[in-house]
Amino acid sequence: MKSLTILRSAAVAAVFAAGAAQAQAQAQQSVITFNTLELSGFGGSVLDSYTEAGYKIDNNLFYGMSSPAQNTIAYAGSAGLTAAALSTTTMTRADGAAFSLDKISLANYISGLPGAYDVTFVGTKAGGGIVSQTFTVGSSNNFNNNFSNYTFSSFNNLVSASWQQGLFHTYQVDNIGASVSAVPEPGTYAMLLAGLCLLGFMRRRKNAA
Repeated sequence: MKSLTILRSAAVAAVFAAGAAQAQAQAQQSVITFNTLELSGFGGSVLDSYTEAGYKIDNNLFYGMSSPAQNTIAYAGSAGLTAAALSTTTMTRADGAAFSLDKISLANYISGLPGAYDVTFVGTKAGGGIVSQTFTVGSSNNFNNNFSNYTFSSFNNLVSASWQQGLFHTYQVDNIGASVSAVPEPGTYAMLLAGLCLLGFMRRRKNAA
């Protein structure tokens, strides 16, 4: 009787442990900070593509992206990523996995006109279809280049996310919060299967008694 109790406890523990491990592996969250682009002085970086935390960011123009240095008028307090006017920037997973967007920081870069303006993000879903969301950037003083935080809604199960610069207003992005569903390791499945088998064995022994 004591051995059956021990087996039952082991089975339950294995199931719970496997469930906890699987839940922990369900989402790998990352924040793309562009910290590697941080530069002192004037000028900045010019990029053809950028990769961080397993995410790849490209632009439809050859070397169409840039990051302002700390002593430029466009610097918004931390390294950000901007792009040429009217160009489109696209974010994907380097491994091709689906991902979700949770948050982003936006700041003005260079604007030929005063006033606030809208920035629209478009996500392409893994199963087909798109989702879009528009944020308002800037104020009456477009030289107030502080990053503001925005939250995405329903930007999940994406294969890509893209945003386009305007003609008279350009902006920069920072602190992109993203997450991707992780595949549980084989050991997690083995633990779960072992626990379920033990529970099944215990139920059969109980019914046969």
